[in-house]
Amino acid sequence: MSLKKYSDLIELPGLPFSVYASAGTEQQAQSIAERCRKAHEFLGSILDFDPQLNVLVLTPEHWSKYAAFPVYGMPHYIDEQTLAIAGQDNSFWQSMAPPAQALPPQAARAMQTAYGQADGSINLSSFFDLLAVHELGHLFQFQAKCQFPRLWLAELFCNICLHAYTASVEPDRLNALETFPQMVANLDSAGLRYRSLDDFERLYIDVGPQNYGWYQCCFHVAARRIYEAGGVEALQRLWKSFLQSDEQLSDEQLAARLRTDAHPEIEKVLTAWQK
Repeated sequence: MSLKKYSDLIELPGLPFSVYASAGTEQQAQSIAERCRKAHEFLGSILDFDPQLNVLVLTPEHWSKYAAFPVYGMPHYIDEQTLAIAGQDNSFWQSMAPPAQALPPQAARAMQTAYGQADGSINLSSFFDLLAVHELGHLFQFQAKCQFPRLWLAELFCNICLHAYTASVEPDRLNALETFPQMVANLDSAGLRYRSLDDFERLYIDVGPQNYGWYQCCFHVAARRIYEAGGVEALQRLWKSFLQSDEQLSDEQLAARLRTDAHPEIEKVLTAWQK
């Protein structure tokens, strides 16, 4: 059923949830919608939950009208049922890739292999397009009342969802998913204003887009380690550990809960965070 508030967008037919796209982004929207469909099915089977979902694939014009995050290109949830995804390449994605000459040779080669274009430029679209699955993880979390006691843990959960989905359903996309975050996480972080989990917890997205992107890349790298160590079972156990729970936990209590109820590799994100 069409929603009147999106009357200036194009509704894509034939999908099990609502997808609305800005004119000119229909092909990209179809690709994003198909990924969301597969991720919804995969995560639903893993987490035993079926969230409601609306997807908006937007140009900058419509982003300013509908999105909740001001920077065009940052995938996010608008509310507990609705995702906003950029429908085209943009300056924010471009700004996240350092010049090749600023990278160690091995990292520059890896970036070129994963994202290189015919003209030698780097295009991170293949990475950012996968992030719709991360945002879908938030909708599972919100609608099932999974109460993670830390913001960073909620973001890590969504990144484990993304990695598990990619490894299981789109393994040919793993290089696109892993290369950019690994490169960012390996760079010297001394120039960043915020680096601790306490900073992230206190400020969240107010650390700023670039600094927030760095945190997310570190969470991506951790999600890969967790998945490789514990598979989908680690994701399931983390989910069940905080499903419909609103306990207030100290860091020591949280570390113990993560170690015993979820997976020791998840605990290490808290206890071994040194940036």
